Amino acid sequence: MCGITGIINKNNNIILSLYESLTNIQHRGQESSGIVTYSFDNKIKISKEIGLVDKHIDKLNELQGYIGIGHVRYPTTGEKTNNEIQPFIKREKYEVSLVHNGNIVVDKDILSNLKLISSSDSEIILEIFIGELKKYSKLDIENGIINSIKKVRDICKGSYSLIIMIKDIGLIVFRDKYGIRPLVYEEDKDYIQIASETIGLINNNNYKNVKGGELIIINKDLNIKKIKIEEEFLKPCLFEYIYFARAESYINNILVYNFREKVGEKVISMIPEDIISNIDCIVPIPLTSIISATIIADKIKKPVKHAIVKNRYTHRTFINRDKEIMRGIKKIKIIKELIKDKNILLVDDSIVRGNTSQYIINMLKKIGVNKIYFVSCSPPIRYPNIYGIALPTTNDLIAYNKTEEMIEKELGVDKLYYLSLENIKRVLIKLNPKLENFEDSVFTGKYLS
Repeated sequence: MCGITGIINKNNNIILSLYESLTNIQHRGQESSGIVTYSFDNKIKISKEIGLVDKHIDKLNELQGYIGIGHVRYPTTGEKTNNEIQPFIKREKYEVSLVHNGNIVVDKDILSNLKLISSSDSEIILEIFIGELKKYSKLDIENGIINSIKKVRDICKGSYSLIIMIKDIGLIVFRDKYGIRPLVYEEDKDYIQIASETIGLINNNNYKNVKGGELIIINKDLNIKKIKIEEEFLKPCLFEYIYFARAESYINNILVYNFREKVGEKVISMIPEDIISNIDCIVPIPLTSIISATIIADKIKKPVKHAIVKNRYTHRTFINRDKEIMRGIKKIKIIKELIKDKNILLVDDSIVRGNTSQYIINMLKKIGVNKIYFVSCSPPIRYPNIYGIALPTTNDLIAYNKTEEMIEKELGVDKLYYLSLENIKRVLIKLNPKLENFEDSVFTGKYLS
């Protein structure tokens, strides 16, 4: 999972809007970020940094231009070097830059013929694209773009939301037919912007979805051409709603806030009346579970106690790669006075490795919490993800090959409740009846063919 954005403007400098967009999708990737723009005299400007988006702030004046793309990285494959930072840029007949959110696989015999400087699968996409594009003249550039995207589709298997910038041409946007990773855009009289989430758009209440299998070509005059490369067979990733996306964002026309609230309502039906009557308060594990926990508390008329506090300046929990370093840093504090001697309902969005959950539960026991009932607002995560989320291998997942009773015992809670996959899907379909299928491999082990 990464975050991508791009803007083209006929009249005005885009760098502040591009920078703001990247900061608004910072939650999608915190390891590195990159920006590529073209100035008004058509000179390329590049900034790549390890760390958060604010590392670019002193370079914004140098990055002024009429068109640009940006990326925040959360690595799913590849190394941690400057060579992995997107956007990737290639100059072979055309000057082309690319940002990608997703994860792809390619046959080894094709890989052996590519000139790669990184270990990133995103650079593979760019190499395939430009390898085909350079066969075409500028007079035939539209056919070149269409056929280059078709080549990418034929060779690259997996998930991809793409923004490609071509010097003197404009922006190219494409999403795989399953629409696994989100991608939206908005049009204005002066600009067109694309982003991973609506929160990354300048006016995020006036957006359109890039359809699965849809290619969009945007030239410098903001003329848009849409080409259906293949039929859409929408299967969005469930984890976008559960964990990754910001609550303010719309993913496939569903406000994520509404999803998390409805999920909280579904949770209540799982908990027996005798347990509910025994609960003193609801305790959310911040931040993604707060909305669900709040609606649970409201419906069962129990107070919410924000007794677990996370340091807001550390990376999101299972995104951390330097696990040995991060393990020694106390990112979580407990406010003892709020929950000592209480029976609590602990609420989290999901349980992945279980390391954070076990750490919190042990701390709660040490400070004298009485009973701990634990709710996961997602089903058990039993399998790795191959579509752009760096979930651990099966052996590192706490739910792999275990019953819920075994997980409950391992966590050391009085009772554990998982929301069912069926309930998750019911919530989404009710919020958007056009959704029929979902990418749910982390729960089922069933991957797309």
